[in-house]
Amino acid sequence: MSETYTATYTSTYTESRAVAVMTNALEDFAVLVAARKIGYDSAQKWMEDLLYLAKARVLKYFELQYHTNGTKIGGYKYTLSDDGSLHENSQSGGIDPYEMPTGCTVSLFANIDWQKNNSSDVKEYLASRGWGMNGTALGGQAVYERAYSKDGYGLMRYRINL
Repeated sequence: MSETYTATYTSTYTESRAVAVMTNALEDFAVLVAARKIGYDSAQKWMEDLLYLAKARVLKYFELQYHTNGTKIGGYKYTLSDDGSLHENSQSGGIDPYEMPTGCTVSLFANIDWQKNNSSDVKEYLASRGWGMNGTALGGQAVYERAYSKDGYGLMRYRINL
């Protein structure tokens, strides 16, 4: 006797869902702008770039990485979920920039799926926007905090080493 199994995968991505979800992340960025940890122009550029990566369907996750004296100390990881399983939609916020050490800076790291057919276009876009290809992800234990979703598409936010 033999059995055959078939697995299917359906993405819940739509451009409007991506924009809705990224708006919550932008509100997290606004907290860092208000505390003068990142500039307004940087936050706007980061959001444009992350929306591009989401629309290109290559973004796996991104991190807001905190640095002190050039050393990564922790941050927030936002993992993309497009399989329809994410239905929690938390309020944005909960990031306290005043708990950051004096002189702490914030940078953006994006983990990208380079196996997609459009990877050469993505590399060209990122190069035109001043991105480097030498970043590394945060290490340490990720603790789940909240999620931002729209109709099964969304981001799960984790706190790392903070």
